[in-house]
Amino acid sequence: MTSAIILDKSFLQGTKTSRIQELAAAHRLVVSDALFYELLTAPEPGRTRCFAKFPQTENPVDLVNHIGTMMRIEIDTHLPSGRPSEHRENLRFQFNPHLVSPSYVLPDQAQVAVEEQTTQLQSDVVGFLEQVSLVPTFFPNLLTGNTAEQKLAHAEAEGALAEPRALIPFYSSLEPPPGERPLPPARLVSEKWAVYRWLQVKLLFAVDVYVRYRGALPETLSPSTYERMEHDVLDAQVFMLGCLEGAFATREKKLKRWWSLLCPDASLYE
Repeated sequence: MTSAIILDKSFLQGTKTSRIQELAAAHRLVVSDALFYELLTAPEPGRTRCFAKFPQTENPVDLVNHIGTMMRIEIDTHLPSGRPSEHRENLRFQFNPHLVSPSYVLPDQAQVAVEEQTTQLQSDVVGFLEQVSLVPTFFPNLLTGNTAEQKLAHAEAEGALAEPRALIPFYSSLEPPPGERPLPPARLVSEKWAVYRWLQVKLLFAVDVYVRYRGALPETLSPSTYERMEHDVLDAQVFMLGCLEGAFATREKKLKRWWSLLCPDASLYE
């Protein structure tokens, strides 16, 4: 079976059409619901330029659902869910050709779906900010010392999060929300599991935000800061899928750095 590559927005935006189509000829390009949402809501000319780069064929990419689908499989079966590409949507489709027109307006049904996803994203941002507030309990020395010492502490924190099964003690302490089924037993879980990778990736992003804002995110975020938090949440979802797939396409520096820590032997396209 042809190998698959998880795409992120920075790669689509910064890569020539010829390169995208070259990869599509040799691999299955995977677009997650997080990336699809980013493309549909991107200000012009972002949307049109990105959709124009995909092959104008039937099933130009594989579509995969939210990471929650994979985690539910693991909670139900106590087995790793496998690669995201193994859970692609089983359907025949073509992208609406009007998506490459700057004047195109989404139909009502599609707009409702986007609004529902926006509401879910707002909830995800709230949860992410709570995780940022927990960072000092894991790494209390991130902001102490001079600049060089702080950079070293940040690098050491990222390295610690990337250590195999380093987060198992924390994972073991997690409790499911009321009415939800418990997580798979910690003794079974590793980096091959979505439930573990998601925890690991979210903490990497949380540490990055904590350091970026010097531990002082305001209670009320400005529109630009909130937008950056949304981007981090969406990037985390796509990056986590790339880790599970073992093949990822990005041009973002911090994601490439984290890829070298989490997946040093896997395939990175940049």
